[in-house]
Amino acid sequence: MNAEREELRSMMDGLCLDTGSSFTLTTGKQSSFYFDCKKAMLNGRALSLIADAFLEEAETLPLFPAAIGGLTMGADFIVAAVIQRAFESGRPMILGSVVRKEPKKHGTRSRIENELAKGTRIMVVDDVITSGSSTDTACREFIDSGYRLAGIVALVDRQAGGLEALEQRYGCPTRAVFRKSDFPRIA
Repeated sequence: MNAEREELRSMMDGLCLDTGSSFTLTTGKQSSFYFDCKKAMLNGRALSLIADAFLEEAETLPLFPAAIGGLTMGADFIVAAVIQRAFESGRPMILGSVVRKEPKKHGTRSRIENELAKGTRIMVVDDVITSGSSTDTACREFIDSGYRLAGIVALVDRQAGGLEALEQRYGCPTRAVFRKSDFPRIA
């Protein structure tokens, strides 16, 4: 783990990882720990490190993505930070798309914000993956709209089988910036 990745891991351990009680996850299951990654994504230094980490992960994919996206709210900050960082650093242009949980009730009534051309290679991102159900929703919506999955990347994989299930289902590379085992308090 390089110095910036370790700095981000340490920040997330302090800002995002809560072990104080029992938590109900999106899956409905109970857990003795909880990652509130929005706390890192709403911190300038941490968000900058997150953008760098996701770009590094994008560069390990067999095909560099033309777009990045995911399900709102877990993906929103990541998407914005990565497209900004790619632009600032002179990397190839990365566009963003975000899947709404419900279609808009006005205007285009679209479920995807900034829907891109059919065939666009997209890296689907999420802040935390447990079962993978939220990420799966985004993947299905993107595929149904004609996107091609370049890969799936999570900020944190809770190591509950979700990332592996997504890889098996979609046949694309999956990555995580961090895994549960990277955090000694819960490893």
